[in-house]
Amino acid sequence: MKGFSYKRSAALLIAMLLLLVPVSALAEAPTVTVSAGGSTLNVGDTVEMTVTVKGGGMSVAEGIFTYDPAVLSFTEGIGGASDGFLSIASAQKNGTDSLTARIKFTAVGAGSTDVKVNIEKVFGYDGSEQQTGTALGDTLSFTVAAPAATPTPTPIDYAKEGVAAQNVKNATESLYIWRTLENVTVPSGYSETTLTYHGETVAAATVADSDAPTLLYLSNASGSVGGYYIYNAATDTIYQYQTVSSVSKSYIILEPDGSVPLPAGFTETTLTAGEKTYTAWKSQDAQGDIFLLYARNSDGEVGYYVYNAEDESLQRYAVMPARIAQPTLPPVTPNPADVTPAPQESAAPAPENTIAVNRVLFFAICGVGGLIVILTVAFLVLRSVEDSRRRRRAAARKAARERAKAKELDR
Repeated sequence: MKGFSYKRSAALLIAMLLLLVPVSALAEAPTVTVSAGGSTLNVGDTVEMTVTVKGGGMSVAEGIFTYDPAVLSFTEGIGGASDGFLSIASAQKNGTDSLTARIKFTAVGAGSTDVKVNIEKVFGYDGSEQQTGTALGDTLSFTVAAPAATPTPTPIDYAKEGVAAQNVKNATESLYIWRTLENVTVPSGYSETTLTYHGETVAAATVADSDAPTLLYLSNASGSVGGYYIYNAATDTIYQYQTVSSVSKSYIILEPDGSVPLPAGFTETTLTAGEKTYTAWKSQDAQGDIFLLYARNSDGEVGYYVYNAEDESLQRYAVMPARIAQPTLPPVTPNPADVTPAPQESAAPAPENTIAVNRVLFFAICGVGGLIVILTVAFLVLRSVEDSRRRRRAAARKAARERAKAKELDR
């Protein structure tokens, strides 16, 4: 009986001691683990790392994480993660056994880096600190591979890949016609085609069902200098493709082929408009210089156009401008000895008994006479009208008197 009482007393004592121990002391000690979907990345890849804190009755876990920003860049934090900081919380009653946060990184540079996570404080649901004083942590390593080197394309030798261009106007080096327009922009309205040039097939740009000039793309052997050129198959010549924009239309500059005659008085020169230089024809009138450009407008009309430098417009040349200015020469004083006096005509003597009347004076006299006649006729007409009025008034007064007398006799 005494043994039984002793055992019961010992159990009761142990139970009382357990009641005195804090709940946090009985909870499981917190641990931290980090994991990710992969540890080997390429530049531009993204990776998500999960931070998990295990324990018992936890409500909040706070800590930090570090990484090399030259290798990884922080992209997004979920569940209490921000760039470099962790504050993972749970609102579950009596706390939770697991707290989780996710961190997203983007690989930005080649190299290796360790993402180190340290949980510095863990609090229970009752606000007590469960952390023992030693930081909890875990580390995850990432390796980012260097991007593959972009291969340097082998430069094209157009002296081999292209076709040597002949009869190119104003060319300062050898130029070659391209066999494809794949890497250049075709001018508006044109489409790519092919043609045979000196027995070789080359690329060309044309406008279907139009007499627009045929374009070829030419460059030097390295391709560093190139552009479109106009090809004249009839003359087997090539010259640079140039356009000029006017107020309302766009024009293609052409080389004259003789179909439109050059107006007289013009000589070939160059004209600079904007940043381009064009072949032009110049003349002069009393107002200054006149420049003509041989061009084709958007309606297909080919001919000479007058260039107006003030508004940079072109107008179809239809008529000759004002009189061409002539050079001013100094006056020449004639030698009196070399001057033959001009014969003077003797005035014919007026016939006798005649009067010479100046023509202007004659017409003036006739005019004055006509005016007098008109005034006289008007005066007579007015006089006749006034006499007629007086007679009517007199007859009316007479009739009134006679009626008055007749009334008196009746009385």
